[in-house]
Amino acid sequence: MKKISIAVMAHPSRSEFFPYLLRKLGDVKFSIDDGCGIWENRKRATMMYDPAADFHLVIQDDAIICDNFKALAEKTVDREKECAYSFYFGNRQAYRKAAQDGMSRGFIIADWMSWGVAICLPTRIIPEAMAYCDKMSGHHDDSRIGRYLKHKGIKIYFPMPSLVDHRPHGNSLVNDPAKGRKAWYFIDNIKK
Repeated sequence: MKKISIAVMAHPSRSEFFPYLLRKLGDVKFSIDDGCGIWENRKRATMMYDPAADFHLVIQDDAIICDNFKALAEKTVDREKECAYSFYFGNRQAYRKAAQDGMSRGFIIADWMSWGVAICLPTRIIPEAMAYCDKMSGHHDDSRIGRYLKHKGIKIYFPMPSLVDHRPHGNSLVNDPAKGRKAWYFIDNIKK
């Protein structure tokens, strides 16, 4: 079984969610934005990886975590060797068919990254990935990581249904105007 380390990318304005995340994820590290900005906070959270782990997950503070998350995540990363993972697949209309097809297969493999809610990278690529992404400007954190993965020819594996969902609060830290950001299919909603 592959080992995953976890860090939370957090903002002080969302501190009310921190106890929930600790309950669901266990004793994980938090990188709290101290005014450094979203990319710097993402980078700090990513660099909190355990070097003994095979993968490192950065999960955002507004994620809803499924029951039995860690076991399901470890089972997922055991399936594919040369992928990055995103445990969230969002409900943008342009991705409806991909989501439906993914549900019939149990996964989606893509060469693009669209959401930063729960990105899990192989630890072996993290130092190079962060250095590469650091040279970009004007891109959201998930877009930077996606560009690096595309540059290296690393696919992104989305388990379907998603293992995390997006909390339905109103404010996006990146000024994303999209309302109702949710997973197309969230595993805890499917199980009920």
